[in-house]
Amino acid sequence: MIRLLIITDTNIGGDGGAEQHLKMLVGQMDSSQYKIDILQLGEVVPFKQGNLGEVRVWHMPTGKLLSPHGIGQMLKLFKFIRSNRHECIISFFESSDILAALMSRVTGVQCILSSRRDTGFRYSAKLRLAYRYIDRCFDQIIAPSRAVYDSLINQGTSAEKIVLVYNGVDVARFSSSDGQRLREQLAISKDHLLLGIVARLSGEKDHLTLLQAVYQLGQSGRKVALAVVGQGELKNRLIEEVSRLGLESCVHFLGVRDDIPQILAAIDIFVLSSVTEGMSNALLEAMASAKPVVATNVGGNPELVEEGETGYLIPAGNSAAMADAIGRLADNPAMRQRMGAAGRQRVKQLYSIEAMVKKYQSAIQRGMDLHG
Repeated sequence: MIRLLIITDTNIGGDGGAEQHLKMLVGQMDSSQYKIDILQLGEVVPFKQGNLGEVRVWHMPTGKLLSPHGIGQMLKLFKFIRSNRHECIISFFESSDILAALMSRVTGVQCILSSRRDTGFRYSAKLRLAYRYIDRCFDQIIAPSRAVYDSLINQGTSAEKIVLVYNGVDVARFSSSDGQRLREQLAISKDHLLLGIVARLSGEKDHLTLLQAVYQLGQSGRKVALAVVGQGELKNRLIEEVSRLGLESCVHFLGVRDDIPQILAAIDIFVLSSVTEGMSNALLEAMASAKPVVATNVGGNPELVEEGETGYLIPAGNSAAMADAIGRLADNPAMRQRMGAAGRQRVKQLYSIEAMVKKYQSAIQRGMDLHG
């Protein structure tokens, strides 16, 4: 049995895509082969400490790594790894990557992997420089999309270290047809088309462009409503924009929800307006729900969406192109149904949980084999 430590800057099971990805991953790994500890570095976590099935979860917020508190937490982490005799570490996000590289040197853990969730769009020049050294420490670096893979190559990472592992989705979970309840709760009439987006309310998700597109659709005479699922620092700014555009009656902010399958069942078209993406779990889940999608042509989105077959790809930040794509789908119910069915079939064939977990486990084994 391999004693595996997973370190994440955020948490397990939170509302973000990476947090849900981690929960799904460890929930499907073979407990007869892996003894798993998850260490959460984030300040706010939905589950602080205890067992999630066979997985032990811990909370050790570090703050700034080079602060007195951060250094004290690193010492605690050193003792934690030594006492639990971990054999392999997987890190998620920047602080965890730094800690994994450091701890491999001082604890003797030889097998370390990094799971990169995006293209590094937030990296400062200093962090990009640091990663040139840090990446040398990892045995394997997992990329969830070709876009992330290419970004790693452009940063100077050796192709031999990079493993392409697409995110997986539980298609059976998104088979619900009970979408009428949400439409009734939001008082959306049958003659209105319901759009939906599931994303953190932050700048890179670019909800402002989506709101502009909704406004333009209304100006063209189409009856549309929008369900916005998620929370974030831009909520007040988005509410102000809704008011400025006069969209109060058709835009609904739903916050963080635990009934995503039912919400996706209720919508007619899923829209993703991001200006950058690694591999969008929300997009996968919408396709698994047999919904046609309109997504920006960035990051991993074009790997998921087949243009004209499962939805439309449009330039980021272009509300007119977004409104046009949504309008084409709005005017053609048969095409919406055909594209939705094709999207669900594509997810079933290419993005299963089983394939994702198998590739993670193969990457771990390759890392272990490198050290005998």
